[in-house]
Amino acid sequence: MTMICDLPNDLEAEILSRVPARSLSRLKTTCKRWYALFRDPRFVEKSKKFGRGVRESMLLTNHGDVYSIAGDLHNTLINTPIEVSGKLKGSKDLDFVEIFHCDGLMLCSALGNSRLVPSSSGHSYKILRCFDYRNDQKVWVPQCEIYELRSDSWRVLDSFPLDYIMFRDGISLKGNTYWVAGHNNIGYFLMKFDFTTERFVRLPLPIPIERFVHRFVLSVVRDEKLSVLLIDDSSDYMSYHRSEAMRIWVSNKINEDANKDLSWRSDLFLDVDFDDYNMYFGSFLLDEENKVAVLCCDIDLVGDYYTTRIYIIGEDMLKQVYGGTLKASRSNSSLVITYVPSLVRI
Repeated sequence: MTMICDLPNDLEAEILSRVPARSLSRLKTTCKRWYALFRDPRFVEKSKKFGRGVRESMLLTNHGDVYSIAGDLHNTLINTPIEVSGKLKGSKDLDFVEIFHCDGLMLCSALGNSRLVPSSSGHSYKILRCFDYRNDQKVWVPQCEIYELRSDSWRVLDSFPLDYIMFRDGISLKGNTYWVAGHNNIGYFLMKFDFTTERFVRLPLPIPIERFVHRFVLSVVRDEKLSVLLIDDSSDYMSYHRSEAMRIWVSNKINEDANKDLSWRSDLFLDVDFDDYNMYFGSFLLDEENKVAVLCCDIDLVGDYYTTRIYIIGEDMLKQVYGGTLKASRSNSSLVITYVPSLVRI
């Protein structure tokens, strides 16, 4: 009987590259050859390519807890409520504010000085943060900084333009970050930050956006495309009636070097009748093939009490699949994020 150890090395590597990364991580101490193979950048990239179909999901609640979600939320043919399991390992006594995903890695930003990223680094990963600070003249000034894991230090980014405001958190695709930005005087647009050149690039949104008429959420479709959920509040602004006109737009495939020629198509239009609550939309995931979306939001139920809900929405379908417990505070927006575990080393 032929054993895997009897196979040629290249065939053995080809077979192992198709095994999910989470399973491979348990095998790295099997032998020295496999340990070295799983650290080879070429093998890591091949494993990432074949692992795209094996996704995992996480939920960040509006009160700062992080949980794993059983199953792949991109498989939206859900007939039973989703199962939210234990809290993220190492998250005890931490209050998470944001979660970001890039290149198979999860960056969990917490209050205080804690982080879940080792200080040592074998790669030149970077973190971008943008914020306002009050200078000596008591004026609020926007600023962007870059953190490099390799040097373990922050530096101010000089190329940051000052004529717009950023809205909502950014999303990562193909190693770059995107978010909606703008100002009433100059309009609203999609902003891209290129981590290679450390420059900002303005890109078009699918339609003109008005801040107090539209609500918007960005997402990524299968690590290939951008997607934006637009909610039109123009007919019933500042009321608690929640019959929403939602339209989801999807971009063309994004290439690493594409700074232009971004195009959009309207992929899904929904007229959704939610409960009569004040809703804060945090994130969504789109199943492009089945034209169904997973929508995560916070709901103001009674006064200052909030709960997190997850809905499956589609044509002629609105189904609640998760409802969190009431909390008397809302420190951040709830998020659902999917990611592909990888062997990438930091």
